[in-house]
Amino acid sequence: MIRAVTTSYNGIHFEEMKVNRICEFCNEHFVAQKTTTRYCSDNCAKRAYKKRIREEKVASAESQYLSKLKGFDILEIQKKDYLTIRETMFLLNVSRMTLHRMIKDGRLTKLEGLKAVRLRKTDIDKLFDLKVSKTQENDEYRLPYFSDDNYYTVTQVIDKFGVTGSSFDGICKRNKIPKIQKGKFVFVPKDLVNKVFNHE
Repeated sequence: MIRAVTTSYNGIHFEEMKVNRICEFCNEHFVAQKTTTRYCSDNCAKRAYKKRIREEKVASAESQYLSKLKGFDILEIQKKDYLTIRETMFLLNVSRMTLHRMIKDGRLTKLEGLKAVRLRKTDIDKLFDLKVSKTQENDEYRLPYFSDDNYYTVTQVIDKFGVTGSSFDGICKRNKIPKIQKGKFVFVPKDLVNKVFNHE
């Protein structure tokens, strides 16, 4: 709620804006003088800044680690029944933080009673077990494992094949090409996209 409060100084009346806000760091209620104020105090603002810097460092470290994992043999990983945290991060192309959220919400299950975390390969398979009918075929299409070799982003498709976003949406609907949302990006299987554009 925004309200104006009238104050006087030397006979001159001023209107000050008062805005009810919730601090983005401590979640406490406070009254701000600007609609853009995010924190209740300088202390919360500094602590939020330090937290953001820490998270950026962690994300950077995870990114560097994932880039080193490119040397993993993906075929060998796919043969395993149980995977480590790092192997799962590599297959799913996600950060450690995202992976822990997936474990917490039940999409992935870890084995109990072990010192090191191991994840069930069957749960990882289920994430990609989206069944999409192939065009003019009765068998089912199984999404490939997530990697740069297997997927385009929609932006990459637009640049590579010279189509607009809306026209590609229509192509996906006509040819039943699945879209996978990961963070702020949308991915599509390369094999299906290549097949469509090779025939159009």
